Amino acid sequence: MSNYSINGSPAFDEQVDRHMQRIADEVWTSSYSRHWKALVLTGSYGRGEGTAAAGADGTERPFGDYNLVVVTTKINSLICGALNLLGKRLTAGLGMPVTLRPFLRTNLSKKDLSLLNYNLKYGHQVIRGNAKILDRMPDVSPEQIPLSEGPRLLMNRGKLLLDMRRRLATKEMLTPEERLQFIRYILKANLAFGDCVLLMRNAYVLSCAVKKERIRQIDLTGISDARGLVNAYLDAVKLKEQGNLKLLETANMHMWLDETAQRFQDVFLWYERRGLNRKFHDIKRYAKAFPKLGKEGSPLQNVACNLKTFGPAAVSHPLVHPRLRLYPSILLLLDDHADLEDVRKLLHFPDGTFGDLCDYFGQLQQRFS
Repeated sequence: MSNYSINGSPAFDEQVDRHMQRIADEVWTSSYSRHWKALVLTGSYGRGEGTAAAGADGTERPFGDYNLVVVTTKINSLICGALNLLGKRLTAGLGMPVTLRPFLRTNLSKKDLSLLNYNLKYGHQVIRGNAKILDRMPDVSPEQIPLSEGPRLLMNRGKLLLDMRRRLATKEMLTPEERLQFIRYILKANLAFGDCVLLMRNAYVLSCAVKKERIRQIDLTGISDARGLVNAYLDAVKLKEQGNLKLLETANMHMWLDETAQRFQDVFLWYERRGLNRKFHDIKRYAKAFPKLGKEGSPLQNVACNLKTFGPAAVSHPLVHPRLRLYPSILLLLDDHADLEDVRKLLHFPDGTFGDLCDYFGQLQQRFS
């Protein structure tokens, strides 16, 4: 039984153990280490469902991201910047993405009920520090996760698809590292589609083994390619279980992206129709429904957040959380036929090219992910 993956070997666990040791050593010897209380591995490796990919020589290696939380007594821009730079250095050193996110210790007991926090609470491993520190987080059930978490997850996965589309548009040949990265992006998107379906149908759980059974039985009425969604989800789970990348090595990335982007649009609108009880026939009508795309945050906090984000332009719908602007924006940015003027209005970004718009969206997405 592997500590980090579904079917990884003891040698694979030893490899990840070495990676965790290196990450912990560098985090604990960094400039702000006096504030650290725990280093926590989250995501698929944290809950023991990471991918142990087999190479041509049979050697297993991690295929995915290392997502870690640093529980700290203090958070400011310097600490966030230091962890970001450290994550980039570790990414280069380990040859795989490493993300380090700060969580304030005093806020653990009052963390918002979100998909991220639920997965953190019930699917983690403490690598260093107080092993029971996350016991402070509230006990919740998956049925309590708000439906507003669905579009938030989809937005984050849509940003990966947008990055992929922009890179493929350059016509330059992908490096082997980029190809593996884009395979990860698409697999993440396909997993997110299935997770959102389960969330909408009040059937979300952490376990992949349970998910793959539930996804076969769930009501997918209204999704145009329901069978394709289920098959793509099961294929992504199968990769987690078996770690066999050979079948993906010759995949046509352009065609795969087009198929995934179309499914992204289909699932996003399906989810929002049901979550908001509205009839959005297409992306344009969904975008025009802003600002009536749900409710997030308190009005007072949203006003302050809008002013900080958009400045004087925040006079337009100041009571609406900025994140709600990003949902129609990512749909429009991934649609070749969309009017970019609609995106500019949503994001209060009057000038600039498509690339400028994408970069600005990326800044906002990172802030409100």
